Amino acid sequence: MFDIERRECEELKNLKGWMLIYGRRKVGKTYLAKKCLDYDDYYLITRTLGLIHGEEEIGLDEGIKRIISSLRQGKRIILDEFQRLPEKYLDIIATTHPKGKLILLSSSYGAVNKVIDRNSPLLGLVLPYRLGIIKFSDALGSVKDPYKALLFRDPWIVEHASDWEDIKRNPQSFYYITKGLIGEIFQEEDRKLTQTYEAILLELAGGMWNSTMISAKLQQTMQVNQSEVSSYLSTLFKMGLIKKIKVHKGGRGTEWYYDLDSPIMSVTFYAEAKYRVSEGIRSSVDLTYPISKEMQFSVGEMLAEYYDAELAYTPQGDIDVVLLKKGKPFIAYEVKNKFSESEARRTIGRMKDFGIPRAGLIGILEDPPKSEDSIGPDRLIEMADEIKKRRRDEVNNE
Repeated sequence: MFDIERRECEELKNLKGWMLIYGRRKVGKTYLAKKCLDYDDYYLITRTLGLIHGEEEIGLDEGIKRIISSLRQGKRIILDEFQRLPEKYLDIIATTHPKGKLILLSSSYGAVNKVIDRNSPLLGLVLPYRLGIIKFSDALGSVKDPYKALLFRDPWIVEHASDWEDIKRNPQSFYYITKGLIGEIFQEEDRKLTQTYEAILLELAGGMWNSTMISAKLQQTMQVNQSEVSSYLSTLFKMGLIKKIKVHKGGRGTEWYYDLDSPIMSVTFYAEAKYRVSEGIRSSVDLTYPISKEMQFSVGEMLAEYYDAELAYTPQGDIDVVLLKKGKPFIAYEVKNKFSESEARRTIGRMKDFGIPRAGLIGILEDPPKSEDSIGPDRLIEMADEIKKRRRDEVNNE
């Protein structure tokens, strides 16, 4: 089993005072907090509003009294699933500040309002810290394999699969897991995974990437307009389920490319959208497209970080990775497993014809033909290691 070294560990160690670590379910909040932070006691708020502490479950009133007492003694307390805590307890918790160290964990983005809302008794006392899925560069630096790194960006998958072949062999089960996880996320946000939300996620996984495309597809089977789809997309983005990447249109307006935030969710929802795997496992399920798409954007994310640039995509020219500085492109890349000499020449020419000054090739499985910015698998790993060192130096110098 891989133990991926995450940059967030050092970042959390360097945070002072009380904190709220929040993010969607199964991104590793509890694991990182227990691994990286010094603490004396861990409490978990259950859905029935009890508190689990060690081997015992106690009532919420009794549990909060214990937490308050421990904080006043200067102890460090982790309180997990903080979003479930009724607001009536916030005032008494706030009275203990700045004694002890309170580490709140939450699987709901809405819980942030409990600490930053102007009427919150915790306003100014708790520092919010958002935790997402594992950065591709962190995963690649640990596992030294681009495809395994892509898969393991979601920490929970490590216990269930060793590579993408495991997903291809059993797409139905992994679809059920990811759908169930999304359902839990909606539950923690006090929402329901409605048919419309699910349909939008399936369309995104299938390659429909903006509100116009999605609404046109959905209108064939349900009543929904583009404005409503845009609102749904905004909600899904706030919940941490989808990401948005700037579309480079040569300076002509702003548009966003939407995609599922998690590679494993994107791939399994594609399997459902394309093959209806929930209705029975097909003998042949081709997941090449979604895996390649997620590799493209994950590598692009890493390169944007390496160059301190903004990631963009150009669907008009089908250019995989465009990196922007001050809103202008300075380099573009095509991402493939391997390139022939003729493919390389055509690709470089196409990108330069689009007006991008530098063009490069990224070979995931083998070094591409030489160009001014060719990157092969070994160089990708080196870049991941350089990013890790740079981030560590930045955190230690803060």
